Amino acid sequence: MRRTVCILGTPIDRLNRPEALHQIDNFVKIGGFHQVATANTDFLVNALHDEELRSILLSADLVTPDGMPVVWAARALRSPLPERVAGADIVPEIAALAAKHGYRIFMLGAREQVAQKAAERLHADYPGIIICGCLSPLPDELEQVSHDVVAAIRSVKPDILFVAFGNPKQEKWIHRHRADLKDVPVCMGVGGTFDFLAGEATRAPVWMQHRGLEWFHRLALDPTRLWKRYNRDFWFFGLSILRELFMMLTHRPGGSGSTSVRSAGGSADVTVIGDLVRGPIDQFYAAIDTAFDGASQVRIDLQGVVSVDGEGLGALLDLNNRARITGVAVQLTSLSPYLKRILRVNDANMPTVFPKQVTVSTPNVV
Repeated sequence: MRRTVCILGTPIDRLNRPEALHQIDNFVKIGGFHQVATANTDFLVNALHDEELRSILLSADLVTPDGMPVVWAARALRSPLPERVAGADIVPEIAALAAKHGYRIFMLGAREQVAQKAAERLHADYPGIIICGCLSPLPDELEQVSHDVVAAIRSVKPDILFVAFGNPKQEKWIHRHRADLKDVPVCMGVGGTFDFLAGEATRAPVWMQHRGLEWFHRLALDPTRLWKRYNRDFWFFGLSILRELFMMLTHRPGGSGSTSVRSAGGSADVTVIGDLVRGPIDQFYAAIDTAFDGASQVRIDLQGVVSVDGEGLGALLDLNNRARITGVAVQLTSLSPYLKRILRVNDANMPTVFPKQVTVSTPNVV
């Protein structure tokens, strides 16, 4: 089962960079459609106010922590992430992987001269890489030309599609066209990565990146455009994490937690008692695996949950993906009062029913 940590209602994968790269390689090998997102604080704050973006993140196949504040928040919530996995860092590694295995890459977005320079840089750095397409539709004309863009992508059959429209436009464009892109194994929003590759923008020194100060470097280079965004992100992100941390500190784990499963016919009932936190959560993952094995419907009773951390919330939110992928209908039969409160504090819109093959949103838990 996928391991995630919930940060502001978004499940972030607990993978380091090599593991994330390995997962992307697996996506290419198994085929089909997979959406990959790299989430920084601005991304997560946008999702708080954008239901479509939040729904996309809940259904994404891989979400990496693109920013040290996200990593720090996970540590504060007692669910540490291995490391920052930024799009600007992993895209060159994906390019190296593609050159090694002959995977075909399509580059979409950014200004035409920037995209071309970025493609030239990849060709120079990774001999043998196959860039099978490079398109830069004008932002104002994107919706009108999307049909032609999708047709162009499909015609060259890429294994990996990089989309550089910026968040949230790139994530929404990928998700809205997922049916047409069903044969593109990896579709990934890459933000301003083409600008970095082309030399049109410079990244902060490595020492600043490691200390979480890359935002300061960007702000210094473009204060007029970025100061309002960073000010908003600081307050929304910081206060939301503090509220959630306060809730967790006032409901410390009692030191025990158990998950049991009972199967009958095509149904399985899972009951969670006590702590749904790191440690006991391993039993929860094992029980979910057992429940999904051969069942057509899984009911999960969470009435007895008395404490939860970021990984516990991530496990619950990712049930949406598990239901979608396996075709098993999942129902949360009850939530403890504590769990309802922390979901509200975490701004997590938790559905109580995950129908098979369908992703739905229901009103906020009250």
